[in-house]
Amino acid sequence: MTGDRVLLTAVLLGAALLAALPPAVAQTDEPPMEERVLADGDSGSVWTPAEATMEPDDAHARAGRAMHFHIDVNHSTGQPDYPIGWPRAYTSIPETERDWSRWDFIDFWLYADTSRESLPGSPLGFIVRCPDKPNSFSATLSAATKGEWVHFRFPISALPNAADCTAVQFYISESNYLDGDVVDFWIDDLRLLRYAEPTVLRLQPLNQVLYDDVPMLRVAVEMTGLEDGATAQVEVALVRDGQTVQQASAALAAGVTTIPLPVEGGATAGEYEVQARVADSDRTLVKSVRVVSSPWEAAQQ
Repeated sequence: MTGDRVLLTAVLLGAALLAALPPAVAQTDEPPMEERVLADGDSGSVWTPAEATMEPDDAHARAGRAMHFHIDVNHSTGQPDYPIGWPRAYTSIPETERDWSRWDFIDFWLYADTSRESLPGSPLGFIVRCPDKPNSFSATLSAATKGEWVHFRFPISALPNAADCTAVQFYISESNYLDGDVVDFWIDDLRLLRYAEPTVLRLQPLNQVLYDDVPMLRVAVEMTGLEDGATAQVEVALVRDGQTVQQASAALAAGVTTIPLPVEGGATAGEYEVQARVADSDRTLVKSVRVVSSPWEAAQQ
């Protein structure tokens, strides 16, 4: 019973650690991905703007047309109670396409221009209703840069209810701008993405510093790209200076699982890497760990 509690704690801790990782995911050497376009300048999506316009435009499109979100900041008009308000535009998701739980990311590109010398620290907001205002995912797109295309990607796991996504919205808070500022954003390739083959999505050792007499290191692995009930063989290894010190493998389903990786007797004090990959794949995720001498060993000498 105690062992079951320890394992459950490890699984929950692994899930918590993975959930705490930054939501935007860096892209390097990706495996094949499937996509569903939600909206772009060529898709005919219907946007409902307020205190702004949202129209197809090819001025800064990466290919074809992008969605041009235009705002003339005005601190004296808008809603009567909130003249310094929230110019915005939203599009509703068709009822048959609201279940995003089988997808991995929501993804888009953003180009910004403005009459200002540069954008404020909080230039643009992004919201997904799941399914309503109290149950929403929101992000401040602070990486937006005047005169540049910037890529944004957020994990579907960050949504409060990925099975019922009803609308997507972009907005600004006029309090972040000066009266009379002109702001333009071009939004392109707003889409859902998922891995088309078994993929280790994220990796997290449950301890990043461990004693050399600890029998094992539990490694939390998040898998994706698998159908319900399917598994893929995943290999994890403890590596030092390019040499594998210890290794283990397990058949994992989609989601977060912990793999016990032996440590005791094979790892002396020093810096190591924990590596994880799907068997026969060239894509490897890496995290650093440090092994230190046990104070109990020193006390017994």
